[in-house]
Amino acid sequence: MPELPEVERARRLVHDLCLGSTMTSVHRPVLDDKVFVDVDVGAFESALAKRKIIASERHGKQLWWTLDGEDAKVPCFHFGMTGAFVVRGLDGIQYYNSKATGAGDWPPRFAKATFAFDNGIELAYVDPRRFGKIKLVRDVKEVIGGLGVDPSKALPEGDAFAAMWKRRSAPIKTALMDQKIMAGIGNWMADEILYRARVHPETRANEMTDSQLEAIRERILEVVTVACAANSDHDLFPSDWLFHQRWGKTDGAKVNGDAIKFIEVGGRTTAYVPKLQLKTDRAITIKREIKREPEAEHTTDPPKPKRARAAAKRASSAKASPAAPAARVTRASARAIA
Repeated sequence: MPELPEVERARRLVHDLCLGSTMTSVHRPVLDDKVFVDVDVGAFESALAKRKIIASERHGKQLWWTLDGEDAKVPCFHFGMTGAFVVRGLDGIQYYNSKATGAGDWPPRFAKATFAFDNGIELAYVDPRRFGKIKLVRDVKEVIGGLGVDPSKALPEGDAFAAMWKRRSAPIKTALMDQKIMAGIGNWMADEILYRARVHPETRANEMTDSQLEAIRERILEVVTVACAANSDHDLFPSDWLFHQRWGKTDGAKVNGDAIKFIEVGGRTTAYVPKLQLKTDRAITIKREIKREPEAEHTTDPPKPKRARAAAKRASSAKASPAAPAARVTRASARAIA
């Protein structure tokens, strides 16, 4: 699925080739109502034709064009699983497992809309699996209003970053992909971030330690920055990234010599490295800490013989007033203490 870096590449493509140019024609080769959301054929073409692109913008995985004219509507694009922009005569980078054709065929196979510009550029929106969406709105807030922060623009830090997760009991992998919390992170990015932060993907978001949160924040910024700097060219991603080995769920797959395991988290295929991303149980950790504390307090006392200990215990019981038995530390009570 196109994630933040891939969508940013598409935004730059339009910015570099089409900014300031006027659309001379807009065409829908296939009337695909699954991709076009509440957009009439004639209305879409007439709303864009003869309009100039004055900005190509993005928030998370959502991309839109700002057109000239006070009454101009805003075309918004979401690439779903396999959507992309293709420029005639220009080979682009395809996503893993994509069936999108190259720029040699025109209009390309799976094209849902084509755009011709007065500078000679021809652009197509293609989507083989048809999970993408094209909308035409009055205000882009209709599309991005409910999205979380875009980590390529601004990312909270410290307590503000911790607050993003403290009420989320879902696994951190699932929480990272929640577009209402943070816009732009998808499956491969979440796996990469957690691998590099050394955090197990099933760790509950609201049980993250301060050090884990700090590591995750650093790795979010790293992965976003590096992937966008490479213009989403996967061949330019660092060779030690999990990304290069996670596709296809290959038996025996390794990254930097360590075995990769594939599981499902929140219904999504997840790649992680058990050797480095340890699964911890916070309740068990607390239970052990509680049991260790009284032992540490009495380590300087000399050990008593067995009979002496028994006699002392009976004498103490006879003198003491009745009291409630000591609470047994269970996993549930440990959670309550936490």
